[in-house]
Amino acid sequence: MLVVVTKRQHASNMKNIAHFASGLLAASFVPGVMEDAARGSLLIALGGACAMLPDTLDFKLARYFERRDADIAPDPVQPNAQFLADAIAQQMRLAAGGQRARVVQLQPARRGVVDWLLYSVFFDEAHGDVVVSLDAGGSEGRAHVGAMDYTYDGSLHVEELGGPSLRFSASGQCVRVDFLPWHRMWTHSFVIALVLGLLVGVLLEPRAGLVAALGYAVHILGDQLGYLGSNLFAPFTRGRGKGLGLLHSGDTIPNLLTVWLSLALLLLNMDRAREIPLITAGPYLAFAVLLPTVLLVTIYTRRRWREHAARLREETQCQRELVAESEEQQA
Repeated sequence: MLVVVTKRQHASNMKNIAHFASGLLAASFVPGVMEDAARGSLLIALGGACAMLPDTLDFKLARYFERRDADIAPDPVQPNAQFLADAIAQQMRLAAGGQRARVVQLQPARRGVVDWLLYSVFFDEAHGDVVVSLDAGGSEGRAHVGAMDYTYDGSLHVEELGGPSLRFSASGQCVRVDFLPWHRMWTHSFVIALVLGLLVGVLLEPRAGLVAALGYAVHILGDQLGYLGSNLFAPFTRGRGKGLGLLHSGDTIPNLLTVWLSLALLLLNMDRAREIPLITAGPYLAFAVLLPTVLLVTIYTRRRWREHAARLREETQCQRELVAESEEQQA
């Protein structure tokens, strides 16, 4: 049996580990949990499990209830980037002129057992264009739509086995583009965290309910650092807000830092639960928490700045080419 492991799956695995570690840390602050863990209790693991639950519900349940209006995929024999750009733009125009949103699934094309035709989609808000770039041959297609509100960041790469879905809807004078419209909706709500905590508290004990609610909530809080945001108070609210835009959820360094900090602070909480602590909190926090945080944040910030600068250069070059093409047509 052939198993294809994509970059997105690697990122998802790393993110799951980060969520689990943060859930363990949240549980360790509940009074008595660390003392019980020393006696063999697995209550702390409940925090980690509940911290993974929001995404588990999304990827194992919610995504399969999504209703799609169109599937867009390249021709495996005669791939055409312009055809893909026009197809996406057409769906956006239909959403802008219609009464309801349209959900579109981007698909790759399979040409062999391990041979896939992949591509990237970029929503150029500055020019109101949809830009599609084929991996094979590097050809590019561009279709004009007009004003758009792209709620995510950067290009979307359609990988093996399947690409992302997008929701196009009319929003004032522009078309709103929502990435993965089924993700982080009702599952990523503090209301659900509260309900889960109450249920677990009734079925087990109040302290277990608090651990479950904290684990679930810390996942939601962590997700707000990215671009996607969540529907924080579903079912009382319907829309998914924007995140803070500080990082991407699948970025390696932020997830690595989350795991490191969670385990470092968890170790400190374990030591503090001892009758005679062995760790001096001040030096430990300085060298095991503060120093790695400053180092990794600096590396990540520099990397993001370089990516941003490269994107600006690319957009400037694209603008020059468009101006030159327009001048040639007028001449």
